[in-house]
Amino acid sequence: MSHNYTPIRNVEIGEDVEAPTNIATETNKSNSRLLGFLGIVSIAVVSFFAIIYVNSGSNAFPEETTKSTPNFDAQGRFVMKNFDTAKPMSDFLNGLGGLWGVPMWAFYVNRGQALSSFGRQNKDGSIEKFVTAERAYQQTPFTGFRTFIKGSRGGKSFTHMPFAPRELADGEIDEVSRNLSIGENEIEIEEVEPKLNLQTNVVYFTPTDEEYPSLIRRTTFTNLDPSQPLQIEVLDGLARLIPAGLHLAELDAMGRTLEAYMKVYNVKNDGTPIKEPYFHITQGTGDTAQVTLVNDGQFMVAFIDDEDEVSGSTADTTTDTDKKNIRTGGTEPTLESRHTSPDGLHPLLGLIVDPSVVFGTDTTLTYPKAFFRKDAPNMNTFLTQPQGTVARTPCTFAGAKLIIPGGKKVTITSVYGHSESLDSFLTNISPRVRVPGYAARKRVDARTLVEDITSAVATTTSSRIFNEYISQDYLDNVLRGGKPLVLGDPAEPKIFHTFSRIHGDIERDYNNFQIDTTYFSQGPGNFRDVSQNRRLDVLLQPAVKDFNVRMFLSLVQADGYNPLTVASTLFKVSEKNVDALVQSLKVQNLANDGKATAAVKAVLSKPFRPGQFFLDISKAGVTFGIPRDDVITKIVSAAEQHFAAAFAQNGFWADHWTYTLDLVNNYLAVYPDLEEHLLWDSEPVPFFLSPAYVLPRSERYSIVDSPQKPGTTVVRAYKAVCIWGEPCFDVKLNNELLAIQNSPSYVADVYGASNRWMRDNKGNTFRVSIATKLFMLGTIKFSSLDPFGMGVEMEGGKPGWNDAMNGLPGILGSGMSETYEMYEILKFVSRVVQTHKRGLAVPTEFATLLSHLRSALSVFAHSDKSQQAEFVYWNASNNAREAYRAETRVRFSGETVKLSPADVTSLLAAMQAKTQAGIAKALATNNGYSPTYFYYECTDFTIMTPAVATEPPTAGVVVPNSFVLHTLPLFLEGPMRHLKTLSTEDARRDVYQRTHDSVLYDTALQMYTVSASLASIGPDVGRMVAFSPGWLENESVWLHMSYKFYLELLRGGLCEEFFMEISTGLVPFMDPSVYGRSPLEATSFIVSSAFPDSKLHGQGFLARLSGSTAEFLSMWSLMTMGPAPFSLSHTGELQLSFKPVIPGWMFPEDGKLSFTFLGAVSVTLSNPNRVDSWKAQPVSGELVYTDGTVFTSTDGTFGKAQALDVRALKVQSILIQY
Repeated sequence: MSHNYTPIRNVEIGEDVEAPTNIATETNKSNSRLLGFLGIVSIAVVSFFAIIYVNSGSNAFPEETTKSTPNFDAQGRFVMKNFDTAKPMSDFLNGLGGLWGVPMWAFYVNRGQALSSFGRQNKDGSIEKFVTAERAYQQTPFTGFRTFIKGSRGGKSFTHMPFAPRELADGEIDEVSRNLSIGENEIEIEEVEPKLNLQTNVVYFTPTDEEYPSLIRRTTFTNLDPSQPLQIEVLDGLARLIPAGLHLAELDAMGRTLEAYMKVYNVKNDGTPIKEPYFHITQGTGDTAQVTLVNDGQFMVAFIDDEDEVSGSTADTTTDTDKKNIRTGGTEPTLESRHTSPDGLHPLLGLIVDPSVVFGTDTTLTYPKAFFRKDAPNMNTFLTQPQGTVARTPCTFAGAKLIIPGGKKVTITSVYGHSESLDSFLTNISPRVRVPGYAARKRVDARTLVEDITSAVATTTSSRIFNEYISQDYLDNVLRGGKPLVLGDPAEPKIFHTFSRIHGDIERDYNNFQIDTTYFSQGPGNFRDVSQNRRLDVLLQPAVKDFNVRMFLSLVQADGYNPLTVASTLFKVSEKNVDALVQSLKVQNLANDGKATAAVKAVLSKPFRPGQFFLDISKAGVTFGIPRDDVITKIVSAAEQHFAAAFAQNGFWADHWTYTLDLVNNYLAVYPDLEEHLLWDSEPVPFFLSPAYVLPRSERYSIVDSPQKPGTTVVRAYKAVCIWGEPCFDVKLNNELLAIQNSPSYVADVYGASNRWMRDNKGNTFRVSIATKLFMLGTIKFSSLDPFGMGVEMEGGKPGWNDAMNGLPGILGSGMSETYEMYEILKFVSRVVQTHKRGLAVPTEFATLLSHLRSALSVFAHSDKSQQAEFVYWNASNNAREAYRAETRVRFSGETVKLSPADVTSLLAAMQAKTQAGIAKALATNNGYSPTYFYYECTDFTIMTPAVATEPPTAGVVVPNSFVLHTLPLFLEGPMRHLKTLSTEDARRDVYQRTHDSVLYDTALQMYTVSASLASIGPDVGRMVAFSPGWLENESVWLHMSYKFYLELLRGGLCEEFFMEISTGLVPFMDPSVYGRSPLEATSFIVSSAFPDSKLHGQGFLARLSGSTAEFLSMWSLMTMGPAPFSLSHTGELQLSFKPVIPGWMFPEDGKLSFTFLGAVSVTLSNPNRVDSWKAQPVSGELVYTDGTVFTSTDGTFGKAQALDVRALKVQSILIQY
């Protein structure tokens, strides 16, 4: 199939464009769609980016355009115009404090003054109370940040509430414009009131590199009338602030009672203004004999700050005379009369902390009637009146009286945060933030931090929005998977991930996010999420090497499952090494009493993470005589590193293991020459031991009343797992868990994440090679095939990727997605065993399982392949797996059996053949479309009575005799994963076309839904059917899954189809007015055309931290580098070559497209004719070393020596000429 593409137009961010309408035709049930799109590769129906590809032949499409305005400002920030009347959306600031700073989380909505909640660590650390999205949209304009203005110009007085709901304004305010600008690490709102000639801007960002968490808010007032001064009195601040020491659940359940504990400290009420208030409860709220004292608290300070803005707004041309008039109010002095106080710091503004002083009796906080009343005192008097500081929820409003000359502006800067003590706030924090230029510098630092992070994927194509989307996508990927840092001895570095956290926010309110309030901050995440978001780590930082492979395979258990929660690694210094390490740190014993040294020894004697180490040391008041970077290097070098995880669930997920092979393959894309070493000769990996286990069928199956047919009974598996502490729990396992926790090698964090490894009969941690671990994993999943030999059973009580199918495990569900992934592992192990001609050493218990499986496969192979034969095989494989699990529930024996390469490959061949037959059967049952989910109705079973009668009687044992198969409607996940297993392009194209022609394709949106209609299935499959069609996981466009589908098109060589699909399915190419938010940020799902309310069709929800970021980064790497930039030549030598998949239109006009390779090397692809890269061949290549040396290749491929140099980052740039 041949295509010729001609780019019509490429419009940059900030340019006023004419954007084409969407001209895609709706040929959902016809194979003519691809032909109908011969000329279309990318259509971006957005105001900032319009590209049309037209066929060079007679079927060219006309260019249809519509006029729209720019969506980005000069700084590259997305601008949502009139945000307060746009579709409601929620988002968040990044919560990044830098490596040497403490972060603060903050969420915002496009209502009121944006910020809906912020705080420290988690929901319980709120300063502005955490509220979920639907409440944030309602409450933020009232309980969030507010600005109240009383002013006069030309003798006429007015009152004004910038950003207040338009319905509250006096008269018509349609002329008022309100814009929200969303940057990578800040947001800014702007209101222009033309009748008042007043512009109000508010910027929010969180500072970096501070030992306390904080938020900076800068409110700027600009007098737009160049001919007249503007005199105003202003209150600016937060309407409700939560004092430290309270918990969210308590606030929601008994907020009124808790107000009795609230108090504002550091106030005098003696006629002087409150300037440095400190907020915390009087003592702990627990009803216990031991009373808890609370010393840490929230703080807020505010001051006039006329430092030059960092933003791209008009430069401040205010003269010194003007500035004096602004601060003094001309001849009438105001509270603050100097640029700085005698100590060189910005003088503090007076504050109102009692909401009744502002709002009077208006407890709705709608209108500041006490401030706006005609007889209200002037600002000086207003700020010095008595205020209530106890038994109420406080506010924080800074007050100022200003005269702003014509055409000039003035800024009030407010800093909100948390301090460990009042003394620390007053002596350290308050003076620090008031240093002139502090806020401006911190804003630059916040931007620089993000730029430093995203520089690892810096890319320059012809589309600036696509370039920016790559950066934003990687940033969001880091926030979920973490940024890998290389710590310790450079000769033997250790990898530590920072900035990660679970994806909890005001829409994903079900997740309890945790962002540690330490340096090198991070938080725990889910196994699946972290694994997939670290997929490209080694391609962006080659020093990561096999770290992630080892970590996630170590956490795979003997039963093939894994714990849910994955934490950042812990460090522990051996007791014998502590003294020497402490001496090398040059502890400053100022009192010469040895207490400082003792404190350091105490900290290092416990497991630690780098940030927690410095926090504990700071609390102990200890300093070192060497730089802190050197301290980190020394303590990490001297410590052993430990993976840490926690079970933290009520079952085991069916799919988490499916992402491990991706980690292996990406490692081999950088280190193909070390494949054998990785799989056989590297340090063996252990098995995690969870405090839970999957019950055998005899304990898992039960008889329950049918929810669908009252009066009848059905077989269900509602109790799949036995958990520590339950009556069913194995006594021997209980004792083993306790013994491990008491062993010297055991480490754990305060949240329960630990390194609980299985042991052998001698008490040693049992380990196997990575090749063996993969073989065991694939085999155990193979042994879990369902009664028809098609899907992998959800025996662990949890479904796969689609967690909204929560009921499926209970009704004996299985999934084809896991079958496809299991098949890929079997193929991989077979290939490497044959390539390297090496066998595998497996535990003796596993060897027994293999023997039983081999027998069962042989019996099946010689059977008539009937359903009865399938049932016999299913029963035999389950018996073998259950026997293996019973033997290894507590320990391995420690003995191994060596399998020859021939033994392994023959068994794998038999397993692959059985799997292939199951895949073929699954396709046949579904008219050639890959199913995703099945469930099995047990229509014939026997109830075995217990051998010993008990009182009361125990439940009988259910023994299934036969099943009836039920296939669920189409889901996108099945075809997506099926594409992975296909070996020919034609087969992949057939699956693609079938999928497009199916009901999964939303013709109106030109995107793929996660499922077909679920109207035909009952509620017992899970909460998915409880949702309205088109919403959440029910028939919506789930970006993670649709991105996975696009990725498989690209991996499968369907280049034209890939670029055609992403033209409407990739976020940067969507219309933001429909999408409802920044086109640089992914969401979890997009409302599909199945949703009853058409106004929401195409709108995205659940911002940013989605698995789609990992899928897009994989697309980016394939597009720029190809599948394996490092490979082995036909002679087995390491080599480096790029096989990019980039359409000609994506090359800039000069034909030079660049990207960052391995996180540090700039690669330029020079394609002067701008042909599609997959149709071009490189003619030369050039390496420029860091010392300036140049090496040239005649064909764009580099041999072993140069490949090693590039991998070692000794090269600064690469040029490939086409």
